[in-house]
Amino acid sequence: MKFSDVVKNIVSSTSDPMTPQEIRDQVKMKHPDFYGTPAHHRNVEKGHYKDLDHALLAQIYTITGTSDTFQCDKSTKPMKISLTGFEKPLRRPMEVSGTAPRRIVPAERKTKYNDKIREILSNAERYHDAYYKAETFRGPSLYFHERALATRYDPTSLTHLEYVYATLASWGMHRMGRGGSKMRSFQVLSQSVQTLKGRIAEAQTFDFREMSEIKWAVLKEIFCGVKVMASGTTLVGNSKVMHHMLPNIIPPIDREYTLRFLRGNTTIRNDLEIEWLLMKEIISQFFIPVASDATFYSKAEQWMKRNEAYPWDTSVLKVVDNLVIGSKK
Repeated sequence: MKFSDVVKNIVSSTSDPMTPQEIRDQVKMKHPDFYGTPAHHRNVEKGHYKDLDHALLAQIYTITGTSDTFQCDKSTKPMKISLTGFEKPLRRPMEVSGTAPRRIVPAERKTKYNDKIREILSNAERYHDAYYKAETFRGPSLYFHERALATRYDPTSLTHLEYVYATLASWGMHRMGRGGSKMRSFQVLSQSVQTLKGRIAEAQTFDFREMSEIKWAVLKEIFCGVKVMASGTTLVGNSKVMHHMLPNIIPPIDREYTLRFLRGNTTIRNDLEIEWLLMKEIISQFFIPVASDATFYSKAEQWMKRNEAYPWDTSVLKVVDNLVIGSKK
C-alpha cells in the first residue's frame, strides 16, 4: 500500500475533514510501518525536522497538497483535509437548553464508536440501574477514590499521591505473587508527578467540550511522564492516575470493561506512543460525544447531585464509565 492510499483511507473513514495532526496520529496508531521510516530518520538526522513526528507531518502536508485526491481548506489553522468531492452526511444540530454544556459535540458525528455511543445513550438509565444494583465496587475502592479526587488540586502533595496509590492498589492494579499487574514503588510515582506539576495544574482548567491539539499535547506530556506501572502496559494505570487528577477530561480506562465494550477484546499493544493514541481516540471519539449529548449531560448532572444514592457518579466522564460497566452487569 502506498502512503497516499493510507492517508486516503484515513480521511475517508470519517465524515468530517481532518487536520494533518489528526491524520498523523491515525497513521501512527493504525499504520505504524509508515512512521519512523528510514527517510524520516534521515531527514531528522540532517536537521530538516526536529523529530519523527514533524517528519511524518511534513510528508502528510506534501501528499495532501500535491494530489488531486485531496481538498485542503486553508481558511482555518491547522488546515482541514477532505477528499475531493467527498460528500459528508447531513447532521442535525443539537439543541442546547437548561444545564446543557456551553458547546455541544454532536452525538451524530461519525466515529468508529458510533454504535456504542447510541447504545449508551439509548440505555443510560437501564445501565445506570444495573451498575448500582450490582454493588460490586464498595469499601476501600470507593473510599480512596473519593479521597483522591478531593485532594486533587494539590496533585504533588504526599496526601493526594498516597490516596491515588492506594486507589490503584484497591482497584486491582497490583497483584501479589508472580502473575498479574504490578505497580512501581511509591517514590517512582511521586517523583514522576513532581516534574509534571505545572502541566497538571494547566490541564485542570480544561473542559472536555473545548479541546484543541494544544490541549491534547499537554495531556500527552502528562500521560507519557507518569510512571506508575512496572508491568508492560501503561494505558490502564496512567489513565487511572490521571483520572484522579483530571476527572473532568480523563476517564479511567481498563481492559475488562472499556476495551471489551468498545473494541470487543482486551488487547493492548505495549508501546507508549500507541497507548497514548488509543486513549486519545477512546476519549475523543466515545467518551466526549456521549458526555456532550445535551439530554445525557443533564441526566448525569442530576445523578451527580445525589451523592448518597450514587457515590460513584463523581464526574460526567465517570458516569459514562459507570454505564459501560453497567452494560456488562
